Amino acid sequence: MDLTSLWFTLGTLGMAVGTAFPLWRLLAEGRYAKYYAVLATITGVATVAYLSMALGVGEIEVGGASLFLPRYLDWLITTPLLVLYLGMLCRPERRVYLALVVVDVVIIASGVVAGVLPGEYGYAAYLVGCVAYVGLLYLLLSVLPRQSTLQGDRMDAVFTKLRNLTVVLWTLYPVVWLLGPLGVGLLQSGTEIMVVTYLDLISKVGFVTMAVNGADALDVVTGDDRSLDAPGGVSVSD
Repeated sequence: MDLTSLWFTLGTLGMAVGTAFPLWRLLAEGRYAKYYAVLATITGVATVAYLSMALGVGEIEVGGASLFLPRYLDWLITTPLLVLYLGMLCRPERRVYLALVVVDVVIIASGVVAGVLPGEYGYAAYLVGCVAYVGLLYLLLSVLPRQSTLQGDRMDAVFTKLRNLTVVLWTLYPVVWLLGPLGVGLLQSGTEIMVVTYLDLISKVGFVTMAVNGADALDVVTGDDRSLDAPGGVSVSD
């Protein structure tokens, strides 16, 4: 097994373990089922993506470097789910969540385009993604907390920890991309895969673990079913 397959295999195992935790809690605590289902889907999708890459599925050569399509498909599905979970803790207006998803998709798509296009065109797409990311930071750091309709010290603490973890780690991804084989090439392919796998595990498994451990904060939601149907909120009701 080469180094690339090794890291993808470790990523698969890590994501699978991360999926087992919310699934176990899902069976144990039905009242938080919708929340645990979102968390399990995040790491579940990532498990499939890493398994695909470990098996060599979806790898394409671009200018002598490898672009792993399952990685971007993973991000295209899981990053909106991470944002969804943060939104479920805040209950913002639907337009705020829609804006978060649109900006997030622009960022992921820009990364794919930047990897495929040559030279200055690729860097232009990368710059578009960076500008979109600044917009995402503004929404996460300013708009989402301001839009929160659920109050309580425990809820605020859980949301802030999850939001800050997401912001810090997501900020590192464009740096790694720029330094990697698809960017300026300062990082070799094996090193880039190792770093991204580590970031993925922390940003997903770490997020899921912290969210499950902070599930008691959801009492402010489940204790009042009417809050799930608040006007303009992100609905998670049946």
